[in-house]
Amino acid sequence: MKTVKLKNGAEEPEQLVTVTMMSIKHLWESCGIPGVTQVSDLVQICQRDPDYKKFGSNEDELKKFSLLQPGGGVHDSIRNIVLSAFTGKGLELELHSPLAE
Repeated sequence: MKTVKLKNGAEEPEQLVTVTMMSIKHLWESCGIPGVTQVSDLVQICQRDPDYKKFGSNEDELKKFSLLQPGGGVHDSIRNIVLSAFTGKGLELELHSPLAE
């Protein structure tokens, strides 16, 4: 299985990175404000902020895209991809390629 190196130094399966980025981009580009808040929640969850409270039904929506596990946690590989793909905080997030140059 081919792996790729991410900006945070992790190596992850190329196919997983591709599928995860497709899900994130779909939320980011086509769901308007709800998608942006869902992605913002995902980034906060990946940063392991213990005091963070998820917005509305975002957790359920993120589970539908397999970005969160059934218990609401994040798989380490998804965490690496998300944290490598975003800069900024809250509604000022910017989406970039997670791949190291």
